[in-house]
Amino acid sequence: MGDDGRMLSQSRASRFALNSAIAVSAFAVVFTALPAQAAETPAPSTSPSASVAPAPSAAPTVTASPTTTPGGTPTVTPTVTPTPVRSVAATTTPAPTVSASVTPAPSVSVTPGATAVPATPLIAMPAALGSWCRPLFPQTSASKERVAAQQLLSTGTINFGKPGTYRLTEHPDWKPQATSDTSGDRHVNSLNWALPLLFRGVQVQNQAMVDRFRQIMLYWIADHQGKRGAWVDSSIYGGLRTQTLVCAAQTLNDPTITAGAIRDAQTMVKSNAGAKAIAIGTNNTDLIRQTGALAAFCWTSNWPLRDKAWANLVSIANGVIHPDGSDVEGSPSYAVYIEQLLTAVQSAAATCGMPADPIPALRNKLYDFVSQAIRPDFLIESLGDGVSTSLRGTFGSADGQAEWVRTAGKSGTPPTPIYSVYDGGYIFGRAGWQPQPGMPDSYYSLRYSSTRPGTAHTHDDGTGLTLYSKGVTWIGDPGPFRYENSDPLRAFLKTRAAHSALTVGKVTRSRWSGVKKVVGASDWATGGNDTSCVQDNTWKTVTLTRCTQYVRSVDAMIVTDYVNAAAGGKKAKGRFTWQRWQVPPGVDTGYEGSTLVLSKGDKRMDVVKSGTDGWVVDRAQPGGKQGWFTGAWGEKLPGQVVNRQVPIPKQGVRQALVTVFMPHSVGESVPVSIAAAGVTISRNGLTITTPAPMPQLGSPLL
Repeated sequence: MGDDGRMLSQSRASRFALNSAIAVSAFAVVFTALPAQAAETPAPSTSPSASVAPAPSAAPTVTASPTTTPGGTPTVTPTVTPTPVRSVAATTTPAPTVSASVTPAPSVSVTPGATAVPATPLIAMPAALGSWCRPLFPQTSASKERVAAQQLLSTGTINFGKPGTYRLTEHPDWKPQATSDTSGDRHVNSLNWALPLLFRGVQVQNQAMVDRFRQIMLYWIADHQGKRGAWVDSSIYGGLRTQTLVCAAQTLNDPTITAGAIRDAQTMVKSNAGAKAIAIGTNNTDLIRQTGALAAFCWTSNWPLRDKAWANLVSIANGVIHPDGSDVEGSPSYAVYIEQLLTAVQSAAATCGMPADPIPALRNKLYDFVSQAIRPDFLIESLGDGVSTSLRGTFGSADGQAEWVRTAGKSGTPPTPIYSVYDGGYIFGRAGWQPQPGMPDSYYSLRYSSTRPGTAHTHDDGTGLTLYSKGVTWIGDPGPFRYENSDPLRAFLKTRAAHSALTVGKVTRSRWSGVKKVVGASDWATGGNDTSCVQDNTWKTVTLTRCTQYVRSVDAMIVTDYVNAAAGGKKAKGRFTWQRWQVPPGVDTGYEGSTLVLSKGDKRMDVVKSGTDGWVVDRAQPGGKQGWFTGAWGEKLPGQVVNRQVPIPKQGVRQALVTVFMPHSVGESVPVSIAAAGVTISRNGLTITTPAPMPQLGSPLL
């Protein structure tokens, strides 16, 4: 028998005793005293002795009906079935036709500075969730929802997932805890973690769960009446809380929670993003904030502020996604997350009865971008604050290309381009979309600066390269580790030195100058080469240019790093260029003769360079920073860094540093030579010589 079956088989006397205890002290929940089975006990529906208020009717029973003006202090006029009639300007979204399933708008009393005190009488058990709850928070796993609700009620433990865990007291103090990282400590103010209590409580008619949920909402509102901390109303936390309070107020018909939702929505909608077609400098969290405001003002029939929230949403969506579909977060993983948020925006528009344009078109462009960021092993490339994972099962379910990469090629249609350049600062190339066994499957990425401002999730990874071939990631990206601002490893992994990129020693730097794309061309359609160059202008007296050339005919990657250093006088003493190649966990390094060889299983990759100096291989060390990679979230795994430092003379110099990456199988010999005329490679009876791409002609090879 399942948990729900056991709950329904409990005696009426037991259920009456539980409800009587709640009636005496509705919110005195002792977490450790309630086993999981008791936590699922439903409230009785027909007990003559239980003092239970009737289920709420369709009309809300709250007092006051203020008036709302855009940007002012909103008050809401109650209507049982809102059917607004208003005049619509040319840029205003038409008024929706509200269906019968939309909960009527409440009459809200918002008193600035008022203190919300948790009520003690037993509240009415709602018969169903409000119509905004599931559009805002779709159910992904009923079993996880049940476990989370039982855990919150029995032990008071919030499981944030990646950000850690948090333990609630009966009246939480909302302060940081050692078991959660910075993100988790802030997410306590999101309140969405408490929704399993409401969702499960309503589903199985469990009074204790619903009471505890309401109690948490009222405690939080009471504790945050005045001026709030910097992170309480900002970013994702304020947006998720607004959405949570809208769902809670609509379901519970509670005037204090409703007032809290309206206060939050006022704060969220203050953005002036909607005054512009494209909001520059925004990120994914702004979508969450405006979606909460849209829900609140649509539910309460506040059409002027609803229209403002929608205008903000459209502007922000255009700002976080470039016209070519790439993201501004510096991480394809965040593009996947933004797709989920845009899906929620479309759902909110549908719930409000309004058109969702241009959101569907933006999602379609985003699918093209994400598809290009998928490696041949069908994992998304780890760049910025992202790790290599497969796509979630609901990603792009209506798009053929998204379906193909999501299902690992089992269904859908493979994309066509095998070389692409994106304004988000990405270059992707591959041997092909459907490599045959034993044939080339190489894939690479090259990073430069986005044409729009980066976000907190963007790493300083300009000129950074990743390379996958023969089923192995040979040159990797370190990932985010975890969102703990005080962690020195987290701080280091966001820097240039943690990536397979170029740095300069003994030279001042301004990273805001950026890394610009100067060449992005390919003859892939005819089986030719990809040629890409990015220029780093962040160093005061040195300009770095990294050019990559993927040679399809012999499946080789040639990297040429140009150093153009001005004379620097006495201060230029000791300058050097530092090349680093981040070698992921599980890949070994060693020498075969004078050639550095990376190996994994029966696969190999030769690393051949110009110059007579040798490579230095640094291994990750406990307590150190170099060479660490992110495994699962918050897990650090030891890798290696293949690197060399090349001196820059005080009088200045123009140099070209050439590195050739040649993947092959064990026992296969692929000779490579580097000369002034270019790079010569022989494979399978074919010998080619290709000049290194040279935007700076005359640079001697070093």
